[in-house]
Amino acid sequence: MEKRINMITKKIDELINLLLTKGVQPSDIASNIFLNDYSSICYRKIDGRVVGELLIQETDISSSKLRYYYNLTQEVIKIEEEFMGVTSVIWDRNFAESKIVNELVSLLKDVYDERQISKFISTLPKSLQSKVIDEVNKLTA
Repeated sequence: MEKRINMITKKIDELINLLLTKGVQPSDIASNIFLNDYSSICYRKIDGRVVGELLIQETDISSSKLRYYYNLTQEVIKIEEEFMGVTSVIWDRNFAESKIVNELVSLLKDVYDERQISKFISTLPKSLQSKVIDEVNKLTA
């Protein structure tokens, strides 16, 4: 039981860290232009988001492109890498948040009853409450 409670605490800490961390800022990335491997860095607004593209020269014949997507509150919401014509998502804020919430709810259901879980949910920011409730409902269905 104590191990599960420690795991719950760890997941809550992970969630808080994610919510409080905006991620690497454009000004920090822009300063990388002075490094040898970076050949281009540009930013633009697209559909209410800011997208930063970094072109990195890996070798004489290959390069990769990193794209950082920001919302207008300057949070990194996604990072993609394009290499040899293939684009891969390296990190996604929504996915990371959902993963932590899913793991947290699973742990909560192992340790607490429905009333205690509801009480816990009521302490969360409004933006998270519906996500946690949805996950609880999935596990009880």
